[in-house]
Amino acid sequence: MNVNEIKPANLEFEETLKERFKWFHRHPELALEEHETTRKIKELLVKIEGVELLELGLPTGALARIAGNAPGPVIAIRADIDALPITEASELAYSSENAGRMHACGHDFHTTALLGAAALLAAQRESLPGTVLLLFQPAEEAEHGGEKVVQTGIFKTYGIQRILALHVRSKMPVGTIGISGGPFSAAVDRFVIRISGKGCHGSAPQDGLDPIPAAARLIGSFQEIVSRGISPRESAVVSITRVTSGTSWNIIPDSAELEGTVRSFDPSVREAVVHSMEKKLNALQAEGYQTGFQWLPGCPATNNDGDLADLIAQTALNNGFAVVPQRPEMGGEDFSCYQELIPGALFHVGIGDTCPLHNAGFSADLSALAPAAGLMARIAVETIAKEKEG
Repeated sequence: MNVNEIKPANLEFEETLKERFKWFHRHPELALEEHETTRKIKELLVKIEGVELLELGLPTGALARIAGNAPGPVIAIRADIDALPITEASELAYSSENAGRMHACGHDFHTTALLGAAALLAAQRESLPGTVLLLFQPAEEAEHGGEKVVQTGIFKTYGIQRILALHVRSKMPVGTIGISGGPFSAAVDRFVIRISGKGCHGSAPQDGLDPIPAAARLIGSFQEIVSRGISPRESAVVSITRVTSGTSWNIIPDSAELEGTVRSFDPSVREAVVHSMEKKLNALQAEGYQTGFQWLPGCPATNNDGDLADLIAQTALNNGFAVVPQRPEMGGEDFSCYQELIPGALFHVGIGDTCPLHNAGFSADLSALAPAAGLMARIAVETIAKEKEG
């Protein structure tokens, strides 16, 4: 298949994608609630000749297949479909119609671009040297959607060998992508800590065991984990994001609770941070406090396959895109769940000088849609061709 046969530069194609995007943007749904979104995706997929709907095995999300005439490598392209619990303030004519829900992370763009890539690939399927699976994944923002997809067994069932995805990036010009091999985004973990002391009257602290100063000392000591316990050549973040204690101005409380997040790239760093936190909690126990430590591991770090990253960069350059190196970021991405099984690569697509992601004023330059769909289709063909060469 000649990638030059894929021609997204068509006004009708561009306008169709924009209209589809606006529908998804107006109808955002939260993680595992994407029922209307799923119905719309399937409705559009069945209208594309050469696209076969498959069973994903989850209440929301969709899976489809485009098969070439001859057997060959099997790759997947993933788009996430869920929205965020944000009240939109973009003032777009096609703003969210679902109160307190917004596509503020570009998942409507990802979904629309994959639908566009599906149409382009299906139109040339007779010369496609393999199979492309289209994965519309639920619950990327919460509820471990990537892990749920892995548990369905589709990677083994369909023999998927490589996986690709794009993600929008604000403050990056349209026509630019960001891609590098190696770490792309961080492992995301959550923790909850409870410190139990002894409550008493605020006028007589000597009669109790105040958990508030203990919590304050613990917070301060946690800030030393990265600065003093992790090599300067490594990266990690420890953030306390919630502190709860007390009921009244004149009562020393029984307990305090802390909650936060740890971000890291290297599994050994991740383990070292947990070990340091446990040691600091043990020190409080020596003072008479009782402590509880709940560690809630999230998705691992996203780690782009070097060969796939090089292929994406070269394909983008060959098709008129500017390419910039992608620096690792501390945000999380459950695309990493797939990379634990097979080689995969995730890249950024510029959507112009807009508000940051996860902001109520976020928007995307829709002129980036058709080029992104075309690029994804071309990358899929090149990936299959390279895999077929061995």
